[in-house]
Amino acid sequence: MEIKIFKELVRAFQHFSLFSQKGRGKISTKHSIEAFQLDEFLKIYQAFDTYCYVLADASSMKIERIGGAFKSMFGIEPSTIVGKRYNVILKYHRLQDILKLVRAGTYYFDYLYQQDPSKRPYIKANYTIDLLVTPEPLHVLVQSIPVLFNDNMEAIYYLNILTDISELKSSRNFTHYILDTSDANHIKKIKTPFDTKLPVPEIPISLAEKRVLVLMAEGKSSKQIADELFLSEHTIKNHRKNMLKKLHCSSSAEMVKKGLMNGWI
Repeated sequence: MEIKIFKELVRAFQHFSLFSQKGRGKISTKHSIEAFQLDEFLKIYQAFDTYCYVLADASSMKIERIGGAFKSMFGIEPSTIVGKRYNVILKYHRLQDILKLVRAGTYYFDYLYQQDPSKRPYIKANYTIDLLVTPEPLHVLVQSIPVLFNDNMEAIYYLNILTDISELKSSRNFTHYILDTSDANHIKKIKTPFDTKLPVPEIPISLAEKRVLVLMAEGKSSKQIADELFLSEHTIKNHRKNMLKKLHCSSSAEMVKKGLMNGWI
């Protein structure tokens, strides 16, 4: 059963990463990160007696910073998590809950990028989940707030505010919903469904480039592809160069792997 869930998690994570990493590798993403001032956002939470936060970089899927009362609340040393990729949290949650969280994250990003760019800073995700810490598991509320965007209004940083609600919530089931406050007169609370098909991001390459990628997956050289498609070898090499940039890949093998894993070829 665990193996089946893990395989499903791997597939779901591929969908999630395509949405999450829209801003990866872009110049404006780098400049936005360099200018970011976290303390300006934390001022909002200094009125709380006890709070903790996790700053996550969606574009690289890494934990950037942890603060507040994180260690005293959860008994986890921040240095064991900071700078690590998202998979570091696997040991702190049940596999079934992680699968739901990844699927829910995909729904969130799908909704986010359907909205007008000016509204995106006001759309956050809230979820409740068990945190498997000692001496006993805690049930926490996580408010995941987008606090940094690049010039294309693609989400980069998320400030996750964690609250222990173990004594407040009788049911400890995983829950997730999107909170859209972009219209103060019509706030939307959208419960995330888990029984429908995952949205699939649009393929980021053109149809002509996809044809080239399919033939690359068959092991054909640029000259062989050019002959088969009745194009010049120069045109094929340009297609390959453009795909490397669009897919944020460093090699042809990585491009083919990404195409296979996402069902594009």
